[in-house]
Amino acid sequence: MVSKGGYSSLEFDGFGEDKAFINGYIEYETSKMKLRLGMATENIVIRAVDNLSEGEDLTQAVNEGTFILLYPYVDFVYDARDSKLNPKNGYYVRLYSELGLSQEEDASVYHKTLLEGRFIYTLNHFTLSSVAKVGILDAKVAHSLPESKYFFAGGSYSNRAYGYNELGVILSPTEDSINGASSLLNLSLEVNYPVWDDIYGAVFTDNTMLNEDAYDFNGEVLSTVGLGVRYITPIGPFKLDVGVNVHDYREYGISFQIGQSF
Repeated sequence: MVSKGGYSSLEFDGFGEDKAFINGYIEYETSKMKLRLGMATENIVIRAVDNLSEGEDLTQAVNEGTFILLYPYVDFVYDARDSKLNPKNGYYVRLYSELGLSQEEDASVYHKTLLEGRFIYTLNHFTLSSVAKVGILDAKVAHSLPESKYFFAGGSYSNRAYGYNELGVILSPTEDSINGASSLLNLSLEVNYPVWDDIYGAVFTDNTMLNEDAYDFNGEVLSTVGLGVRYITPIGPFKLDVGVNVHDYREYGISFQIGQSF
């Protein structure tokens, strides 16, 4: 049995999260597979913050307060890539699921699942990579969970025209809300190609759907295209990406990352 604990403080659009957590788990691991079964508890405080862009109004209600969650979880990974630091071929699958209780009336049950698949293939020095993510959060009682427990997107691992967790429920191809989503779809496609020595160029597209209702995958998609530069190091690639919203080039983001996201 392994135990861990910690504290984090994050800001989303329109609200902030302070979280203390403790979890314990048992783990089984082989060369390609890892299975972790655990139990976790979180004390989450949701607070209002005024971090919206100039001209934006706080039009969605965020449920402020203190939330205490308790849940068992399973985390399964199968990694068949030829390298964890800089893969050229292979695939990767991860399934994470938790079933928990909040401290609200009737000890409301919720179920959160995230499935991720990656595929990498190299042909004539060109590396084609894809990442698909599907997420569902089914809360039996509305507003019984902290807003940060829902799905958000943005940043190096989802939509690179936006900052980390900047995107809430998507209202149109150019607009989102501050509320988290109960359904998530995200598809990223990228081609890397050698430029000179250990320097590679990249072109990519990120496509994100975030819907308010669980099991709803028929909504607006926010799409990004971009260019990137990779410098290969012994600990993985150093990545610089510039992404823009395909429907509004004024919406753009610049992101830095060390390590592989495919």
